[in-house]
Amino acid sequence: MTSKAIQPGKGQDYWTAALLTAHVLALFAGFTILAEVFSFPEVLRLPAEARLAQFSAAAHIIIPTYWMLAMTGFSQILIAVLVGQSFSAEVRTLAMLSLIFGVLTGFGQALGFGRWAILVPWLAERMADPATSAAGREMLSLIEGSFNRYAGMLVGEHLSNIAWGFWLSFTGLAILKSNLFDRRLGFAMLLLGPVLWVLASEQLGYSSPVLGLLTDFGFPLLALIHFGLAWQFIRRKGEDKAPDLGVVAGGVGVLLYAGMIWPVISGQV
Repeated sequence: MTSKAIQPGKGQDYWTAALLTAHVLALFAGFTILAEVFSFPEVLRLPAEARLAQFSAAAHIIIPTYWMLAMTGFSQILIAVLVGQSFSAEVRTLAMLSLIFGVLTGFGQALGFGRWAILVPWLAERMADPATSAAGREMLSLIEGSFNRYAGMLVGEHLSNIAWGFWLSFTGLAILKSNLFDRRLGFAMLLLGPVLWVLASEQLGYSSPVLGLLTDFGFPLLALIHFGLAWQFIRRKGEDKAPDLGVVAGGVGVLLYAGMIWPVISGQV
């Protein structure tokens, strides 16, 4: 009785699928936790002293959550590398551009999220210290606000969202041109890429209810793209084209998307 050998490269496909799934689950879990215990993202609009006080009240939950989110920056980099390697030589330029912007996205996200796990706890501790003078509190507020605008708004959101949009766009084009994965995933990536660019305009002062709608209905689509691509990596044989996502996968995707946007539609958030 002989055991069935694993196809060459299949182990890497399984790891890629697992990483795609874990990455997006960690993102959604992290933001859900922060919304519950830290009033995220509304807390970002509070004065620095009030934000640091709210941070201190639930730091035992917030710090590990932000550590997890910071690690998604590295998982984004790994995803960019592994997905980029899966494309054939005929789309080498698109694959390289996808890799570059995927790495930039992950690096920016790690910096943006990471400040909450390392810098902000120290600032919150100093702010809560009764020995800190009024002038010291004002300086701490200035430091926190500066890092919030630089590491958070500029690097973690604005530049990362721009790079994220390019990663989605170039990866989507590579999928369409290589014909190795379901073309609908490529079209979905091309649709979502410009959404990230519009969201990046918020840090430039643009304010509109449209931004909230794009976030509420766009990021669930991002999750479906990750799940769909993970399933493609699991099902493909060697370097051959992966079987298209069938009716069952489509039905599951519709149900998942409906479940993710239901809280918004029903007014629960």
